[in-house]
Amino acid sequence: MDYKPTRPENNDNITRDSPVKEALVLLSGVLAFFLVAYCMLGFLVDWAISRISPKMEAAIFSGFQVPSGLGTPEDLSCQASLQHLTNELRKCCDINYPVKIIVIPSDTANAIALAGGTIVVFSGIFDMVRSENGIAFVLAHELGHFKHRDHLRGMGRGIVLTALSALLTGSGSSITQLTAPGIHLTQARYSRQREAMADAQALETMACYYGHAGGATEFFQAMGAADDPGRFMAYFASHPECESRIAALKKAIQEQHFDIRPVKPLPPELKHLPSGKL
Repeated sequence: MDYKPTRPENNDNITRDSPVKEALVLLSGVLAFFLVAYCMLGFLVDWAISRISPKMEAAIFSGFQVPSGLGTPEDLSCQASLQHLTNELRKCCDINYPVKIIVIPSDTANAIALAGGTIVVFSGIFDMVRSENGIAFVLAHELGHFKHRDHLRGMGRGIVLTALSALLTGSGSSITQLTAPGIHLTQARYSRQREAMADAQALETMACYYGHAGGATEFFQAMGAADDPGRFMAYFASHPECESRIAALKKAIQEQHFDIRPVKPLPPELKHLPSGKL
């Protein structure tokens, strides 16, 4: 009788499963835990933010200062003009706390809302707008982010993602690199939702302040027609396409029966600000 060695039927030290299968099961479990934790902590972030008052937010971020890089009287006059316009628009948004305007000389055409009640306007935006109404919509859009506390929500979810990634896999691990594209898409989608809400709020603010919605699509039309897409890459990274935003605004104007009237020309002090990188 020939001896034929075989594996024992039951051996805790030897697995009959494929190593590839085990790796996939383990990876699936890690990803499932990651997604569940992200969703739960995301809801926790939203709950916490709804209980942070603007006064508390201002106190927390009071030490965060953004240098404007402006120095000439013409530059400061531009910033003062934007500040006055923002103060007036703020009344139509029911925002009862101060919002500070900081203008930064840059080729970038954008504006962002920062924690603590600061709106940073990059001077490249004045190459895109030709009326006061056009720049007012951009400011009202950022005020919409403040009203919905979007700036804090985005920051909170970013912190959650960073913490989970470091906790589960380490910042430089291969799993982190594998899941990063999916995480980026999730954040971008959430950002597009916030942008749509801010656009709707800005439209209402424009109608409140000017009595009509003229100039609401001016900035997006200029951005869509720009010849140099690389210059505005940072803007399009997390924002919806201009065509879809224009279509949504026109639909909202029709549904809410807003008038379209002639726009106000851009104030002279807003034409003096130099563009260029710091």
